[in-house]
Amino acid sequence: MKRVIACIDSSPCVNAVAEAAAWIAKQTQRQLVLLQVLDYYPASYHLGEISGVIGFESNAMLLKELAELEQKQSELALNYSNNLLNHITEMIQQKYGLTASHLQEKGDFLEQSFNVLRDDDIAIIGRVGERSAERNKPIGSNVENFIRGVNCTVMTVGEKFQPPTQFIFAYEYSPTCVNLMKRIAQSDLLKLLQCHVLYVGDHPEILNEPAQYLRDAGLDVVMEYRYGDVAENILEYQIEHEIQLIVLGAFSHSKIHQFFLGSVATTIFRNSTVPLLVVK
Repeated sequence: MKRVIACIDSSPCVNAVAEAAAWIAKQTQRQLVLLQVLDYYPASYHLGEISGVIGFESNAMLLKELAELEQKQSELALNYSNNLLNHITEMIQQKYGLTASHLQEKGDFLEQSFNVLRDDDIAIIGRVGERSAERNKPIGSNVENFIRGVNCTVMTVGEKFQPPTQFIFAYEYSPTCVNLMKRIAQSDLLKLLQCHVLYVGDHPEILNEPAQYLRDAGLDVVMEYRYGDVAENILEYQIEHEIQLIVLGAFSHSKIHQFFLGSVATTIFRNSTVPLLVVK
């Protein structure tokens, strides 16, 4: 069964992540899974830095004390994880009538996530994590690497989530963009939403083919072409039409879809107030 995976932590985005995942699960009949990775640092993390400058007896005593402390840390972390997952599960059950399953892993968040996620999953992650939120960062340190590393579609959300009824897709004539268009046509989620196809350039006639292709696939399509800066037009169009979701492709060499490798997608990510769906 296809899955939607909500990456759960104690960041300000956690409720929005859970609600976005629950909404997708209900729309697409996917299995809803809450994933939490316990990536805390144990008490002995820095022991290697000091063990060479203390005596053997002191070192042995310190190791014993640290082992006891680490066991307590592990128990507290697991209890916290269980409480958080149970709280989110109850919220989803009450609001959406869905039952979520749990995945708990221990270790590095990125490494464990990469091991868990499958190509046909949809993963939901907050724009900032718990550590980034403490430092008031606009984008979490793990988000970019997470999108780079996974092979599945990823949705990023902020602190609030509004179920979308439409999305915007920036089009240009390139093999990568055509492939993204095909993925959109096949998506069990996006086919349920109104599709706004935006072309920024000097040849608006190139919209004819994608418009027909998407309509033949059963999507409700709105076509628009504009001139000027690509990122600015995407953001302005999204605001003008109150579109609740921006769809991007990942890792092409085109100026539109070079996610996190070019200025266009980075600008969109940093300035957008709505969720982004990065399709792979």
